[in-house]
Amino acid sequence: MKHSILILGGILLAFAALIVAYTLTQTYQFNGYILPEPVRAPETMLRSANGPVRLGDFQGKIVLLYFGYTFCPDVCPTSLANIKLALGDLTPEEAAQVQVIFVSVDPARDTPESLARYVAMFQDDFIGATGTREEIDWMVNAFGAKYTVEAPNADGNYNVSHSAFTMVLDRSGYYVMNWAHGTPSTAISADLHHLINEGIPVSAQILAGPTYTPVVCAVTLIPAHVRNGQWLYEHHCAQCHGMDMAGNPQWQVELADGSHLAPPLNGSGSAWTYSQSELLTIIKEGRNLDKPIHMPAFKTKLMDWEIEFIFSYVQSTWDINQLNYQHGFMTLTPNPTDTPAAPLAPLITVTPSP
Repeated sequence: MKHSILILGGILLAFAALIVAYTLTQTYQFNGYILPEPVRAPETMLRSANGPVRLGDFQGKIVLLYFGYTFCPDVCPTSLANIKLALGDLTPEEAAQVQVIFVSVDPARDTPESLARYVAMFQDDFIGATGTREEIDWMVNAFGAKYTVEAPNADGNYNVSHSAFTMVLDRSGYYVMNWAHGTPSTAISADLHHLINEGIPVSAQILAGPTYTPVVCAVTLIPAHVRNGQWLYEHHCAQCHGMDMAGNPQWQVELADGSHLAPPLNGSGSAWTYSQSELLTIIKEGRNLDKPIHMPAFKTKLMDWEIEFIFSYVQSTWDINQLNYQHGFMTLTPNPTDTPAAPLAPLITVTPSP
């Protein structure tokens, strides 16, 4: 009898363990749109009533960024109130890890002081900021947002049509997802809770819902190769890509001649989306050699085995999903959804101001 009870108990424990394991391996389904490729926040400096505002100063926090203006009669106040409700559903410890920044696209009427008064109506720690038209346009374009200043009426009043999605920057300063206008506050708070406690792996950001396989990456990074690769990287690659492999902050911005600055090679970039043979060819042959900004060819400077060592060092900074993808163990096929999210919310047409 006791033997039967022990067996039954063991079966129940095993079943419970399987349920827990299954639950832990389920991919969280975000309520917002996950960008196929994260966008590094630009290094633009804006101004607030309390001084300069740079998005890079908030690394380590989740930043909720919203473009609007204080004269907006409905969309902006609704969105900010919704964000306030979502933060109210978090614990105080979680909410302290989120920073809301409201950027005005109407600098002619919105001063740093008036913005401070406006955002304080929603929550004391919200930041209101603006800049010159050129600074605002640079930031808006970098994030793929839009706005249009409408023609003034007979009284000189005018409206500004603008994108109404709330953008999410992760702790590393990458724009990774957004919520469309009208997303329920409970859905936003659920996403924030997951972002704060679990985060979004860079690989998951770029794959935007990849189909994972149960394969465990079998790549073996030999310590000696990693060490030698680090020495080779520091002497041949770091000058452009940085000692930390972070690349140039503006690497995603296409220059006038069609070239790009040096991209990151660590997990925050997209080098891992290329196969090892493709990367070998790029390094040996160079890229954009006909442009002022280019990557030189290394075929006369490095042997293939030396490049392989550099690969080992670079790969040592990638997570398991990125290694799996590069070695063909994971696809770019997104998980099917009943209602696919649109990449960007459209411009919102607001009612005329009095």
